[in-house]
Amino acid sequence: MQRFLLAVVFVLMSFSTALAQNIKQLFEEGKQLFDQEQYALAFGKFEPLTALTQENDMVKYASFYYAVSAYKTGDRVIAKNAFKQIQGKYPNWKIDNEIDYWLGLIAIEQGQIAEGFDYLAKVEDDNFSFSINALKKQAVDSIRDIDRLKALLNDYPENLIASQLASEMLRLDVQDQDLELLNSLQEQYDLQISLTLDDIEVSPKKEVYNIGLFLPFAYRGDSARIAQLESNWTTRMYHGALLGVEKLKSEGINVNLITVDTRDGRQRLDQMIRSGELDDLDFIIGPVTQGAVEQMTPFSKEKRINMINPLSSNSEILVENPFAFLYYPSNESIAIRSADYAVKHFRKNKNAAVFYSGDADLERALLYKELLEKDSFNVPIFKRVPPNESVKIQQWLVEEQEIDQDSSLVNRMIEEMDSLKAAGVQRWQKYSERDFVKDTLKILPDSIGHVFIASDYSQLSTSALSGIAARPDTVGFLASSRFLTAEQSLSFDQLERLNAILVGSNYMNYSTSKVAEFRENYINRFLSSPVKEERLGDAYLGYDIVVTFGKLLQEYGKYFQVGLRRRDLIEGELTEYFRYRLSNDNRYMPYLRVRSAKVEKIEDQ
Repeated sequence: MQRFLLAVVFVLMSFSTALAQNIKQLFEEGKQLFDQEQYALAFGKFEPLTALTQENDMVKYASFYYAVSAYKTGDRVIAKNAFKQIQGKYPNWKIDNEIDYWLGLIAIEQGQIAEGFDYLAKVEDDNFSFSINALKKQAVDSIRDIDRLKALLNDYPENLIASQLASEMLRLDVQDQDLELLNSLQEQYDLQISLTLDDIEVSPKKEVYNIGLFLPFAYRGDSARIAQLESNWTTRMYHGALLGVEKLKSEGINVNLITVDTRDGRQRLDQMIRSGELDDLDFIIGPVTQGAVEQMTPFSKEKRINMINPLSSNSEILVENPFAFLYYPSNESIAIRSADYAVKHFRKNKNAAVFYSGDADLERALLYKELLEKDSFNVPIFKRVPPNESVKIQQWLVEEQEIDQDSSLVNRMIEEMDSLKAAGVQRWQKYSERDFVKDTLKILPDSIGHVFIASDYSQLSTSALSGIAARPDTVGFLASSRFLTAEQSLSFDQLERLNAILVGSNYMNYSTSKVAEFRENYINRFLSSPVKEERLGDAYLGYDIVVTFGKLLQEYGKYFQVGLRRRDLIEGELTEYFRYRLSNDNRYMPYLRVRSAKVEKIEDQ
């Protein structure tokens, strides 16, 4: 009996040893696969260990890695059950924070946001704070239903939920917004919700709105000057504005268009301002020259008359004047939007070349450079190139230089000639001096990943694209789309072939029925085509501003920004959309590219 008992003990010890060895082997194999991110294979290794009941550290950790592997392979149901099983099976194991975080993550990804918030509320480790906040924000940002947000805020009175609720409320038309709720959210959660403008709580509506068009017309009485004016950009813009007035009238919106010539210097404008002649204006388009802008900005602010600059991207126009707007995105907005694309899509080669045309777009170039360098990009090439010298960009991109051949190759060539000479071969000088050097690009292949044109002049973009096309490596191209016009000379084929990316600056789809209608009316009325300019005003622009903002005046009254701030997107008459919700420059900037000779958006707004 004693021998039998000893034999049984020996067998049990052998079995226990073998089991321990098997557990260790399975765990180590599973952990190695887990570390290599081969989660499906790791899942299979850990699975047998999860059925064991013993308090073995490897068994416990195997259960945890099994749950994580299930999540990584996309099976959230098994992962959720496995994490819950760990909590029930090992109640004294001090990893509740990790388990609750994982359960919260899974619940939120399954759309059970309230359940997810419950789990995340149990996490007490501050090390998880950043991840939890990011996870909660991701969850809340995905909710568009106002009633659901109200219910969630009632159970979890947190700032990020209140902020999302206010944002969704502001997306509604003004008449549908609950102003009492918005004011309550603003006070209770310290939100910055601008519902009024400088104590202006009423936006008066009128039967007829007075719109001033302030441009450097330079009117003259002589016939030669009149003929010249007919081809001037200011005249084309005025003609577009006239058609805009007629379009509004056909829709029951009455606008009185008043033109003011700003080219004759400060004296005339000063006289009009002092006389009160301009006080009855409801909206000002322009002015565009620096002196006139400096005169009209304080007038706009003092008299509380909205003005829009139709040409500039300089945000200085907006400083300290809440009644000033830019028709185009500002230089800062373009730089930020462009940099967002670059850091996401040009990561394989994080070296960039930035070109700008002058002081007008230096701020765009500098901010783009700063944003890239914050994300570990390098900008080894940063150059000012005036439009009349734009060919230099192409030259820099394709210029070659002579450099020495690889030293090992040179040594082999010399050794070969030495051996021929030693053997008495008469023509031992097999290689010439040119064989010891080679031609290569000064901007070496693969030394830059993309080119950013921080200018709206097409000459710079055309030159850069030509240079990129002539190089043997792949270089990305990124620029604002403002130079992309209906009458442009830049080849769509080249834009498509080089996969050029454009940041939509007042994106206008020329194939729409609205554009076709406008072009037909313009040609019939003025017997010429409404040429789309790159940098100056044009007929499209005059028409687009008058009709778009005329409708805003009709809908929201004189202070139409009350509506702009509460709506995410405003549909333009010719321009696709405007976004003024968070700023006074147009921040609707879709990413564009050319496919099959057509401009297409590559990212929804």
